[in-house]
Amino acid sequence: MRHVLNRSGLVVQVAVLGLFVTTVGTFGWAIARTVQLIGNLLDGGFADDQLLIDLLETIDTYLIAVVQLIFVIGLYELFIGDLDVPDWLEVHSLDDLKKSLIDSLIVVLAVKGIEKLVAAKEPLDALYSSTAIAVMVAAFTWFRS
Repeated sequence: MRHVLNRSGLVVQVAVLGLFVTTVGTFGWAIARTVQLIGNLLDGGFADDQLLIDLLETIDTYLIAVVQLIFVIGLYELFIGDLDVPDWLEVHSLDDLKKSLIDSLIVVLAVKGIEKLVAAKEPLDALYSSTAIAVMVAAFTWFRS
């Protein structure tokens, strides 16, 4: 059993590699959205409110990619070895990783909330979306402490 548990680090390495690949894919997706956004701007789309929503969705995609990267770095540092990262990105426990992840998710939720407010056709829809997001942010904040 001890031998099997000593080798369990390989499973984490596979997980880190898989998450890193999805992170690179998400950054690629964000770059593609950026190119599309710039194309729409050049085609005169700047007069359309939909472009603001597209911009927020592009920012959101980058934020999700950054969250993934933070998680990959954290898992690597916890289970595989140290990396040369800034102090704020160092992870010493699962609690540190959880806090970084929750902080990032709160920012993603805020951007999603703004997207919903801009896209809402009815004031009541905007109120429901804002309330739901506020409840999730409050829950994450409580969970983080």
